Amino acid sequence: MVEFALMLPIFILVFIGLFGIAIMLFSFVTAQNAAREGARYIIANPAATTNQINTQICAVTAGFGSPSACANKITNGELTVMVEIVAQRATVTIRYRVPVPTLSISFLGQPAFTFLAPIWVSGRSVMSIE
Repeated sequence: MVEFALMLPIFILVFIGLFGIAIMLFSFVTAQNAAREGARYIIANPAATTNQINTQICAVTAGFGSPSACANKITNGELTVMVEIVAQRATVTIRYRVPVPTLSISFLGQPAFTFLAPIWVSGRSVMSIE
């Protein structure tokens, strides 16, 4: 039982860390796919506005939640969509704040020290307009 009591906190920390890494990798792949879908939408609709591009990205990317939750993330600044069209090349860059599990520790009444603060991931896609 003593060995179990000594290893349990380490096991829990490793488990939470792996869970955070899995969330981060999922968010990275989601950001990559969202950028690709945004660029694909621009190629099909060159006169599309930024709001139309954001709506399309939210509609086809399930990793950011429902379309309304995705729109809220754009409004709150958790999700940033940057569109640039230069010389017949459409570039879409997505930045997303990953909601990783955080651990705050305060010691003897001092301000809390936070582990695993929010992490930003980004995805970028460049496509030619023909």
